Amino acid sequence: MPDGRILYDRWEYIDRNFGDAQGLWTCNPDGTNHVLYWGNNTNSPGGVIDARIIPGTGRAIAVFGSCHDRPWGALAIIDRSLGLDLRMPVIRTWPADAIDIVGKGNWDAFLGVRPKYEDPYPLGEKYFLCSRMTGEGERMGIYLVDVFGNEVLLHAEGGGCYDPMPLAPRPRPKVIPSRRKFTEETGRFYVVNVYEGTHMQGIAPGTVRYLRVVESPEKTTWNSLPWNGQGTLWPAMNWHDFLNKRILGTVPVEADGSAFFELHAEKYVYFQLLDGNGMMIQSMRSGTFVQPGEITGCIGCHENRRTAPRPAEVTTPLAVTKPPGRLEGWRGGPRLFSYMKEVQPVFDNSCVRCHDYGKPAGEKLNLAPDRTLTFNTSYNELWRKNYINAIGAGPSDIQKPYSWGSHASRLIEVVRFGHQGIHLDSKGLYRIITWIDINAPYYPLYATTYPDNLAGRSPIGPEQLERLRQLTGVPFAQLAGHNINRGPQVSFDRPELSPCLAGLKENNPDAYGQALEIIREGARMLVQLPRADMDGFVPCMVDQLRIGKYDLRRRTESLTREAIRNGGKLYDSGEKVNK
Repeated sequence: MPDGRILYDRWEYIDRNFGDAQGLWTCNPDGTNHVLYWGNNTNSPGGVIDARIIPGTGRAIAVFGSCHDRPWGALAIIDRSLGLDLRMPVIRTWPADAIDIVGKGNWDAFLGVRPKYEDPYPLGEKYFLCSRMTGEGERMGIYLVDVFGNEVLLHAEGGGCYDPMPLAPRPRPKVIPSRRKFTEETGRFYVVNVYEGTHMQGIAPGTVRYLRVVESPEKTTWNSLPWNGQGTLWPAMNWHDFLNKRILGTVPVEADGSAFFELHAEKYVYFQLLDGNGMMIQSMRSGTFVQPGEITGCIGCHENRRTAPRPAEVTTPLAVTKPPGRLEGWRGGPRLFSYMKEVQPVFDNSCVRCHDYGKPAGEKLNLAPDRTLTFNTSYNELWRKNYINAIGAGPSDIQKPYSWGSHASRLIEVVRFGHQGIHLDSKGLYRIITWIDINAPYYPLYATTYPDNLAGRSPIGPEQLERLRQLTGVPFAQLAGHNINRGPQVSFDRPELSPCLAGLKENNPDAYGQALEIIREGARMLVQLPRADMDGFVPCMVDQLRIGKYDLRRRTESLTREAIRNGGKLYDSGEKVNK
């Protein structure tokens, strides 16, 4: 960009659908100060690609494309001064009628745009180079387009021409001094006033007592058979979401709504606002991070990014008059959140005595710990029967406070003040509340033991599963998703209680025996090769290789930074050369 920042397209989906989660952001060349430019909460287009600033203006030209398509679509001019989302800031498109689908439909609304454009390069405020369909199938040529309606083919050859760029000088962008310090491992983040925000209306000062910091770690492994939640995921992680989570800790929110804390650098995190009971009021469904030595922050939560406090209103936030808060983790330190370790024990201690297979209360809601083909019984039941109101892979638009999470969940209404004479202790209740508020995850790890089996989690292979379908009539492969799920059908902990066997013993004893043996074989496999919701889990060999490769790159990066700190050099061989 002319001011020295980098304009880039970014794909992220914290607690939201992947399809409409591609917008434009800016940052400094040293990786500091990441800020939204346009389109983070716009449902269509599904991808905003290859943006460039138009010289002499504050506008950008970009490709508006679709999630499930190549990097082409319509061309669009964005005027950020008119807004950061939806139709209003889009002042022109090629073709002209493409502007009518901005903010309408879903992430693939631009699939049908014709002709297709890509690779825009602004020559000035009115003239632009680009690649465009020539009218010969999908062949692309170099075009000059302008704001007067002209589209002139300049050159076409072979299979197509792309990425036009004039061979001419341009003004050197400004140089932004680096704020990154390779000698440090942490940065600092502040919030001026959590109540300042477009979606914080009605939340009285003093309501927010804590700010929770949650990490969404990077994904380094995948498998070939998906769980169909909102979109597909390899392997299954959660009922309706894609990510694992790690709670880094909470810090107090001061009386004026401010917060200030130290954060380990380069952790991809988001923030949640909690009340005095530790229940989520509002959640950030995007991500941020700090670089080593960086101090950054925001005015509020979902504040209007095109405004700033008037000088007369600026006072020093209470939080920054004190040392930054430290994140000490959650109930024993930061760790990847596991439903089986954090939540299921609460049900085992207080609920399963009634809410189990074969019990009347279990018919209404079964909270048994038994592992199923993909998750476990209680997890399937709570999600499927809507006892929890987590947002899953939710919509692109910002949500209102209290609209989802523990405050909006039927399960918390039932257990918070006691149920049938059973009262959870404060620790157990807080575990369930926290689990729902971080979007009710299940698996702590992306790696899998069974990459070729159902959803990457089942110990029963495809042939066994097909035979089990023939014996029981249950279409297991079609149940690998939340939309058509019939509920738990298999129990690997107590195979004889598997619901798919109901009535089979009396009506077809031979089929019952064969089906039961298949489930028992799955149970024996889990003992030999525990999956990621069990102690003793070891990733499959392919995942071990991927993880090893990633760890090697991390070690190389660490050595590179050490060389920078010490003023030396590091060559690709790993050999250090001192100054």
